[in-house]
This record gives sequence, structure tokens and C-alpha cells, in this order.
Amino acid sequence: MTSFAQSDYSVIKGNVAEKNVNITIINTSFGVSSDDNGDFIMMLPKMENKVGLLFSCIGYEDTLVSVIPNRDTINLNFKMKKTTYMLDAVGVSADKIRHYSDPKYVMFDFEIFDDKVFVLQRKGNSMKECRILVQDLWLDAIDTINVPKHIEPKKIIIDCTESCQLIGKDSVYQVVKMNDIYKLMFPTEKSRYNKVLKDIIFFTDKYIYFNELQMNGYVSNFFRISKEVKTKEMMFVCNDMESYRNIKREEEWHRAYLEQLPSTFGGAFPTPEEWAVFVKVAWYHTKDNHLDVIDDKLYYFDHFNSKILTYDEGMNLLNECEITYPTKEDFWPHKIYKDKALGKFYTIFGSTVNEIDVMTGKTSAVANANQWMTEKIIIHKGNLYAVTKKRDAFNHFESYIERIVID
Repeated sequence: MTSFAQSDYSVIKGNVAEKNVNITIINTSFGVSSDDNGDFIMMLPKMENKVGLLFSCIGYEDTLVSVIPNRDTINLNFKMKKTTYMLDAVGVSADKIRHYSDPKYVMFDFEIFDDKVFVLQRKGNSMKECRILVQDLWLDAIDTINVPKHIEPKKIIIDCTESCQLIGKDSVYQVVKMNDIYKLMFPTEKSRYNKVLKDIIFFTDKYIYFNELQMNGYVSNFFRISKEVKTKEMMFVCNDMESYRNIKREEEWHRAYLEQLPSTFGGAFPTPEEWAVFVKVAWYHTKDNHLDVIDDKLYYFDHFNSKILTYDEGMNLLNECEITYPTKEDFWPHKIYKDKALGKFYTIFGSTVNEIDVMTGKTSAVANANQWMTEKIIIHKGNLYAVTKKRDAFNHFESYIERIVID
């Protein structure tokens, strides 16, 4: 087994001028908190790759700091900045921003359906006291759907059939409008629902389109089945097994590294599983190629080869362009957003929401959004909607939903 010495780790320490600031490796549960003086200390294996540290605290803006832990000691000293709004429009006046919160409820998911905003909320930390707040597109409340205690809701989605579904612990319930009142109806076993709609991404008049993921998403097979003749046609394949193997090697190395550490270091380092999660997100993320449709045209965002391809349904290539947004940059969230009503695509990099020109691959900034604070973003009819949820060192939540006019 490899032998490790004290010089194999880097000490990250500093002061953030506030107590109870959570410092975590992004997208993992591993982290520390600042003490009463604002001081903190954590240790990481030495490496030449970037590691993202997220500094968060209620009442202050989340701050993402990238470090390369290749030295014995790294000092980070700065003052946390008080927050106002988590999202601000780029070049948009304040009167185009709407904000809604309810101190009694935590918002943990939302969807837009039937030109209404459906916000899934729970009372405090209890999953037994949940409701769906129905708002208009201006975030004014118009209705409430009480969720029975036995459902234990996990999320709310718009599925490939364009239906709004509440996903519970064991069952799925459809949100249906009856006599101008929204209700939860047609319960279906969760396992059966997932089996029937598994891998389907969208329908057209002629085809059903699928994305079959394998090897934890490092292999994706895009194909379609003709509704008329029921034949399967393979369209695109993305194979990134090299990244998958790199994650496994990192996890094994880190496990061996921890086994060599003195017992006095217990809890000071992330677990092998936590480290593998970080490595996947920051260094070897799945490429998350994206296939979508607008007005009978198919758009394939090929992040593996950094191209956007446009086809008609006969699979005739209409346009090809290079992607200019940073698909290989650390901490890009690998997410494409579509405004179906306006036929536009967006992505986030850095702290900016950018519209993607699918003909040129170029982007233009339309809004600011701190991706590490925002739970979910939906863009609908030229408006950006986002739910933000934060937890402080005392396990208390603050959450709200915002709407910003971007088009």
C-alpha cells in the first residue's frame, strides 16, 4: 500500500469575520463551521486540481472559492457580504423583480403548469405537513392544495406527457383542474409510473424520444421509436467511460490515503464517498448531452464534442456550430434550460444566466444567479423563476421564490 506522510495534505484555514459560517466542499456533505471569532480550519489531500469551497450563512451571500491545495498551508481571509436578493437581473430595473416568501413554510420544489406556479412547501422540518401553493405568474397566491400526510412528497414535476405530477414516497399523483379548483388525483404506484415513462424525454407526432443512461450517466444512448411502425432508431451515443474510471481511481486513492492517517485526524477529511461525489461534480462530471425539440426541429447539445447540431425529423442536418459556453470549466452545472413558449435555450456559468444562440453557439447574459444557492430555476415566457433554500448552522431554513423579467 502507498505510504503517506504529513506533507501529503494541505491545511486550509482563515477568517471570514462571522461565526457559524458553513464551509463545505461543493456538492458534498463534508465541511466545517467558523468559530465565534470567524476562524476555520480544514484539511484536504494535496493535488493540482481545483477544489471548490462554498461559504454560506443565513443573511450573507454565498461565496464560492476555488483553491488548488498544492501547498502545506493555504490562508483564506475575507469578510462575508450581507445579502439582499439571491437573484438580480442583468440590466433589468427593480420593478421587474417579484419576491415571495412565507416564514411558516419552507419551499423545496416548484413547477409551472397551466400558466400557474405550483410551489411545494413543508411546515418547518416536517414532511407530514405539506401543501402546494398555487400562484399566478406574478407570484400572487390564488389557491392551496393540501397534501395528505401519507403521501410524504419528494418533488413536483412536469413529465414527458406535459402533465403535472406530485412524486410521493411510494405513489405519484396527478395535479388536475376540476371546476376551477386544482386537486391531486389518479394515484399510481411509483414503481409502475417510473417503469412506464422510464427514459422518455419527449414526444412528437411521429416519434417517442428516449435517453437511456448507463454507468451512472457516463454512457447515454439517444434513440427514438416510430409511433407508426414501432421500430427503434439509434440517434446519438455519448461514451465517457474514461471519466468514470478516473472517479473510481480517485475514490480508491483517497480511501488508501485515509487509512494511513493518524487517528487524531478522524473527521478532518472527507470520506471516500464524499470525495468521489466532489470529484464527479468538479473534475469528471457526466457530459449531460441534451436533446430537445422546438417547432419540429431537433436540437442536440453535444457537450462531449462541444457542438450544437440542428436536425429536422428526417434527421437531415440543418446547422452545426461550436459551443462557446465553458462545458469543460470547473463547476459548470451541466444544465440546459428551455423556454418552450418563446423557443429559447439558456444555461448558467459562473453566476450568470446566459441565452444560447443555437445557430452560432454564442451566449448573451440575461440575469445573475448564484447556482450554489438556487434550488431550482425555470424559464417561462421570458421570465426566470427560482426557488432558493438555505440552512444555517442551527438547521433553520430560509426560503423564497423570485420572478425576474428577462425578455
